[in-house]
Amino acid sequence: MVNFLNRYSKWIIVFIGFLVFGLSQTSWLTNAPDWQLGEGALIDRRYTLRGERLGNPNIALVGLETSSFQLDALSTNEIAASPTLQLMQQPWPWDRRVYAAVLDKLMDAGAKVVMFDFVFASQTDGDDEFAKELLKYKDHVVVGELFAPEENEANSQENAATIKLTGPNDRLLLPGTESIVGMVNQWTDSDQTVRRVKYRTSLERETLEQSDFPVPPIEAKELQNMIATGDVTKMTHISVLAAEKYLRRDYSPGDEGFHYIDFQGPKGTYQPLQVENMFVDELWKAPPFSGGLAFSNKVVIVGPIAEIFHDVHTTPFGAMPGPELQAQILAALLDRSWLSGTSSTMNLVITLLMLWLGLEICLRIKNAILKFVLLVVAVFAFFIGCQVAFSYYLLVLPMMQPLFCLVVPAAFGIAFQFVLEQLERLRTRSLLERYVSKNVAKAILEDQRSFIESLNGRKQSVTVLFSDIRGFTSMTESTDAGKLVAQLNEYFLEMVGVVLKESGTLQKFIGDAIMSAWGDTHSEGLGEDARRAVSAALQMRAALVRLNEKWITQPDRIKLKIGIGVNHGDIIVGNIGHPQRMEFTVLGDGVNLAARLESATKQFHTDILIGEETEKLTREFFVYRNVGAIAFKGKTKPIETFVVLSDLTVPAPAWLAKYHEGVRLYRAKKFGEAVKILHEAKREIGGEDFLCDMYIEQCENLFQQGLKSEWDGSFALSEK
Repeated sequence: MVNFLNRYSKWIIVFIGFLVFGLSQTSWLTNAPDWQLGEGALIDRRYTLRGERLGNPNIALVGLETSSFQLDALSTNEIAASPTLQLMQQPWPWDRRVYAAVLDKLMDAGAKVVMFDFVFASQTDGDDEFAKELLKYKDHVVVGELFAPEENEANSQENAATIKLTGPNDRLLLPGTESIVGMVNQWTDSDQTVRRVKYRTSLERETLEQSDFPVPPIEAKELQNMIATGDVTKMTHISVLAAEKYLRRDYSPGDEGFHYIDFQGPKGTYQPLQVENMFVDELWKAPPFSGGLAFSNKVVIVGPIAEIFHDVHTTPFGAMPGPELQAQILAALLDRSWLSGTSSTMNLVITLLMLWLGLEICLRIKNAILKFVLLVVAVFAFFIGCQVAFSYYLLVLPMMQPLFCLVVPAAFGIAFQFVLEQLERLRTRSLLERYVSKNVAKAILEDQRSFIESLNGRKQSVTVLFSDIRGFTSMTESTDAGKLVAQLNEYFLEMVGVVLKESGTLQKFIGDAIMSAWGDTHSEGLGEDARRAVSAALQMRAALVRLNEKWITQPDRIKLKIGIGVNHGDIIVGNIGHPQRMEFTVLGDGVNLAARLESATKQFHTDILIGEETEKLTREFFVYRNVGAIAFKGKTKPIETFVVLSDLTVPAPAWLAKYHEGVRLYRAKKFGEAVKILHEAKREIGGEDFLCDMYIEQCENLFQQGLKSEWDGSFALSEK
């Protein structure tokens, strides 16, 4: 299976890439709530990154605030002096003479266009007066109409739907005022955020497009025919009507589809002036009204700001009152600064390019980290490109589809290839570990460059451990071969397990001997390598005790004794052998000394001997007993050797200090004092102690025979 996946991995990744591309073109995915939420959030982010801009100075906003209904801030005399304020004190809805007064005052102040963000659907007092004002200023005023879906109760079985259009009541619209009515609707995306507007539409189109009220097939066909022939009830957005009246010409901002709103900023970009303050002479004359200069030659939007109207919309810049939203739409129209979306063909091309880029990164680049970095860079570059297009070219590029086709195939490819590499690595390592040490296998797979360099040979500091079974040759002569092999396998299982546990490399078996190393294939630091080697020696000692205790109850097993030598030094690491049988191994004087330390354990009647370099690196971790300086054959300088008693979790024995004092006196040629101290140490040890006896005998011999001039206190070994 792994071979199959490796062979066709590129084709699998390409197939997944085009599968993702196909999925990105389906409405099932692109209309999903989470997808729409993501696309909307990415658009909103572009607004906020672009930053806020100043509002259009030709637009002013008059708001019906909460204070407009309470008039608490005004005195009784101020209210009494204004008939309009007195009408404002009446219950809602206000007498329409209030709006007539507002319109008249604004026009007197020089306003060029007044937009009422109200529908005025119900009939109420003052309609006649307001209607006259609307007729009088018909070329300078616009009011709202609103459409919304409504179920058709006459045909409930078909669940038919229609669009109900609600406009100003008949008393307000006198002949000649038909051009003052524009729709005030706001369209929200699926996440209930206003980002787009329809400048022109029709009742028939809106009826057909309302997804919440499905239209029966027969009625849908009729609506489509009406739209095709143009026999429809056309509607124009109130902002377009206001712009046309302000600019004194027809205005064509685009077709009947959606258009992105070029927002200038958050709530407060257009600060509303309180309508009631217009009718207080002192306030009217003072800033910000300044006697009406605030409205001169401007479009003035009059609309509901108070919370009781619930006319608040979510925008990319946060919550915004309806009248201010109308102001932002109108400002974009007056500035001819509206955002444009890309065509479906352009979206397809961008998405395909991003798919190609993702596959190129995944398939062309070999290094996994570089793949990830390039993928992040590509995503970041795409974000920058979309932001530049938005900020400087007013172009809204799609982001979810291209990012989906860039990231998903590339991420899948990177993950898929990584999994395949890990499976192949595990399979290769499992195979290698049958023939070489785990550390060698790890070095081959994880640090190939360093391993290949080491094959040619290099010198490095390594700690080497040799262990050997005492009297093995005689065992082979007197023990059943099958039983001996079985026991050896039990022995090797334990001993090699200790080496591997301490992260050592099993270099080779030399008959019954084990050669292992730390720092050959990888190093954790010279001190740590040496510590692990000595720790392994202690654990091998304990493991042999457990094995011998177990074997006591097995008649076909014999008791084993071992010797262990540990040495740290510079050795050569390399690939050595014949072309038909090569071996990654270590060699050199440091390896030979470890082997000779193991052999010297027999002469010094101990099971472990540690070389002086190893002891220096690890003395803060273990309790050592100095054996002495040994002059090995062929070595010009004696080597200090030690027996490791335990790690520092076990306190040093009390006699150890006296023993070391005796050795110091021996080397200082104070043989009489040395003998006395060593006898005391021996008594504290209890029983026989070869090292104490060895030093005592040496002191007595040297005391009787005298010292040679070249005496250095070392012990000479005649064997290698």
